[in-house]
Amino acid sequence: MSAPTRLRIVATLVSVVLMVTSMRAAQSASSLSGPVLGYLFDRNTGKLRPVRGILGSATIGAPVEASFAISQLFPLDARYGIAAIDSSSDLVALTLAGGQSSTVVLAGIPANPTRGAVNLQGSAAVFQYPGAQEIRIVAGLPLEPHQAAIVPMDKAVTQMAVNHDGTVLVYAVREGEGEAIYAWTADSGNPRFVTSAVSVSGIAITRSGDAIVTDRGANEVFAIWDVAGGAVRRLLVNEKEGVSEPVGVALSSGNRIYIANAGSVIVLDSNGRFLKAHSCNCTITGMYPFRDSVFRLTDDPGRTTFLLDTSFPDERIVFVPPPKE
Repeated sequence: MSAPTRLRIVATLVSVVLMVTSMRAAQSASSLSGPVLGYLFDRNTGKLRPVRGILGSATIGAPVEASFAISQLFPLDARYGIAAIDSSSDLVALTLAGGQSSTVVLAGIPANPTRGAVNLQGSAAVFQYPGAQEIRIVAGLPLEPHQAAIVPMDKAVTQMAVNHDGTVLVYAVREGEGEAIYAWTADSGNPRFVTSAVSVSGIAITRSGDAIVTDRGANEVFAIWDVAGGAVRRLLVNEKEGVSEPVGVALSSGNRIYIANAGSVIVLDSNGRFLKAHSCNCTITGMYPFRDSVFRLTDDPGRTTFLLDTSFPDERIVFVPPPKE
């Protein structure tokens, strides 16, 4: 074999080795980045950070570059949200795809509400504003958002929830030494008193039209069956089942009820019966939508983020480590 031939063979082998090494490196990098599971909002920078990978083995990526800063974000799911941005006096419907973002202005829905809430399906939202004697309901989310109703309000709301199409609103206001819960329906157009509580920390409306309420002051969770109709109150769980300073409530697609509790998540079936409790080595601040069947339990993306994954019959709490930079 001549020297030139040997050199060509060696060069070819080196090229193959380099190509294989490059492919493996690319595959490794791809597996490390992985698909986007959802986004975390960094209030300090006004930017969104993607959570990449798979649940139980995910990382927080670099901030999404955008031409605007975000002051508030109300997530609908992994791709959509309602946001207040510095370039619009109204809220915008925010769409995220492939690390890019696009916005649609919600005309007539002012930015920077004092309180906002999104329903379980991410199809409707409700907002209250400082000094405004009204609540605005948005329906048709995420692709066809529109103002569905303006509800007069003469008191500051402490908690509120809206159903899937924006036709039922349940909210709590301070009255005397406790709080009062009211229900408004599009059919009647007028709110009506439903029941009292000590200190409401969360409200969720089920697909069947019942309201689940967490009362942090009383250490209990109760249901209001058929909140738009008969509105019958029933205690579900209290301190006997380990309820301690609950801070929020969420519902799975299978209608299980999840209570964000002090150091744990309490699970109830669709009828409100106690099933189990999942301990969390974290300070749970609420039950926030993250993506389908997944809820965020903590709200500081600069620290470890804890998520409740309800996509399995036996739910699990997973964590995402803080970003390295």
